[in-house]
Amino acid sequence: MMSVITAPGTEGFREFVLFIQNGIYLLDQKNELIKTTEQREGGAHSGVDHEDTGEKGYNYRSERFLNRITKHDIHKVFSSKFHGDPATPIFKTYTGERVIFRVIMPGDKPRNVGFTIHGHQWKAQPDDPFSRMISNQGAISVGNVFNMELDKGASQYPGDYLYRSGSLKWDIESGMWGILRVQKVLKKSAYENYSNFEIELDQEIKKEFKLKTIK
Repeated sequence: MMSVITAPGTEGFREFVLFIQNGIYLLDQKNELIKTTEQREGGAHSGVDHEDTGEKGYNYRSERFLNRITKHDIHKVFSSKFHGDPATPIFKTYTGERVIFRVIMPGDKPRNVGFTIHGHQWKAQPDDPFSRMISNQGAISVGNVFNMELDKGASQYPGDYLYRSGSLKWDIESGMWGILRVQKVLKKSAYENYSNFEIELDQEIKKEFKLKTIK
């Protein structure tokens, strides 16, 4: 979920909304339950803790390691060059653009998760001008909402930046990661001409989300 927020007399910004999900009932192509954490049957003490069961993802999408490491070496697991872009959201912005992430965990398992964006940081307390800067938000659980405005905007260096859970075991390997794609800015004063600023990005977004006509 992404949008550009503008209003007269205020600085525009790009808004990304990310739903965290850590208890997805996910089936494979054979209609069999996927068990990345190798859940076992037989009671509370015979396998993985109940709060760690279920698949993980963002915005009803998941990019599990297992689907990637069977094709290429593990050190290429995050590579779009070898695997293509992940199924999880690709958030696109421009260098230096003001960006706010709305990170939400409305439901699922009460196990806490973390959230980090490589190469970026934000205020721990958004409304406090003296707040310390952090690059990882921990203790995210059911019912939490965090507003994260990137310090100095998106990176000045174009490229792909990983966003992910703070936990490799069970979270990231189960699909809880994605890409923040920072592109070169088109105009120095981008919001002076919104249509010119957006034309390249809008075309890419329309290609990605173009609906097929049902005949």
